[in-house]
Amino acid sequence: MILRVEAGGVTLDDLDDLQRLSARVTGGASIGDWGRLEAGHVVVTTEKLVRLAGARASDPQWRSRFDGMVDYARRHGWVHGDEVRMHVVGE
Repeated sequence: MILRVEAGGVTLDDLDDLQRLSARVTGGASIGDWGRLEAGHVVVTTEKLVRLAGARASDPQWRSRFDGMVDYARRHGWVHGDEVRMHVVGE
């Protein structure tokens, strides 16, 4: 899953690839109320990621896989409280 931060807003791509979670920030785009930028990372809440996933998040199988991805990230120190820290990758 890739969080895209672009001038037009914030979206999620590759919703079914729950083996990775990264962010792409285009130019000087702002993440606004969706989260924050921190030294090469984007931080957002899991609730906001679910909201960005839209109707896909209502699929119980998808949600189970999403929760598994978040649990994996938590075990590696990338989740604090309900916030997920994602590495910003190149465009």
